Order: sequence, then C-alpha cells, then structure tokens
Amino acid sequence: MTTQTINLTLTPAAVALAAADIIERQGKADDDYYSDAFGLPPREAPVDVLGAIAIVCGFDPHAWEDDRDATGWWRLVLDTADMLIDYLGLDRDWAYADSLGAWSDERDQDTVVRELRNAALEVLG
Repeated sequence: MTTQTINLTLTPAAVALAAADIIERQGKADDDYYSDAFGLPPREAPVDVLGAIAIVCGFDPHAWEDDRDATGWWRLVLDTADMLIDYLGLDRDWAYADSLGAWSDERDQDTVVRELRNAALEVLG
C-alpha cells in the first residue's frame, strides 16, 4: 500500500477566514494580541486580528513582537495582514500593530469577524 501525499496551500484569504472563526469562537481581545484575563493559554484566549492570524499560521499570538525573517509561514502571516490592510484602506506605512491592530481595537467583535470574512470573499471573488 502506498501513501499519497497531499499538499495544501494556505492563502491569505483562507487565513483571514480561519482567523475570523477563531475570534468568533474565542472572543476578541483589545489592546494586546491576546487577553490573559481568563487564565487561558494564548492559543485558547480571546485574540485580536493579529493574534488570530498568527495562530492560524502556527505561531503564538505574541509572535508579532519577535524579529522574524519574512519567509516561510511568517510570510503568509505578513501577506494576510497586508491583504487586510489593503481591503480596509489602512496606512501601509504604519507598523502592523498601529494599523491593523488599532483597527481591531476600535471595533466590536461582530464587525471584526464580518470584515475579515468580507475581505477574504473579495479576494476569492
């Protein structure tokens, strides 16, 4: 019996949809990548948009604080954030926390989830 290999390619749109699901399920954090108010591990706690994107791509929500090479899975994290920044009309010259993170902080959970899904659907066309 041979084992067949299946290669899956995640796209920024797929990451945005999965991030929306995480925020909808776990709740939305404000003013940080995740909320430790409930004593939950970072991957189970409420998260902001940036934290959710990091989780989907296999990173801790606070991975944004690390200096990372823009390759591999981290490239997908950055591409997803860039896609959302473009969709939302945010300033690309700002740091991700100052643009996308601040945008997330200023909106309620339902709006964030809806806009993540709308951005993904626009890209998927």
